Amino acid sequence: LTVTAADGSSNDYTWNEGDAVPSIPLAANSTSNVSVHFYDASDASDVEDITEEVIEEADEHFVFFQVSGASVSISSASNDVVDADGVSINLKTEWAAAGASSGTVRVSLIHEPTSKTGATRGELGGSTDVELDFPVTIQ
Repeated sequence: LTVTAADGSSNDYTWNEGDAVPSIPLAANSTSNVSVHFYDASDASDVEDITEEVIEEADEHFVFFQVSGASVSISSASNDVVDADGVSINLKTEWAAAGASSGTVRVSLIHEPTSKTGATRGELGGSTDVELDFPVTIQ
């Protein structure tokens, strides 16, 4: 995840299998722009950015965010990638943080969802390509 704060500062939060999942700090009462990138690092000598494949197959992919505990709401950014039906696939989002809190944001890359409008992971159908919980602290 690349998180760009309202002041323009930007930080990358990267996870590799076997590593601890990085915690994401957000400023209270602010909005950050967040972009998601996916990489195949199964061959450490040849890490492949598969984000472009997700973009090319926008009709077959959707990034779902599930917030637990943290007072943050997530919405598609105006410059997000859209599928053939004009539905944002959430590679670029806006995270609006409210008051101080902490929790997790689960990021799921869904392959061939049956719906892109569900409020829960189960309502979206399809299969999960990637899923990871990022700890989030709002200060």
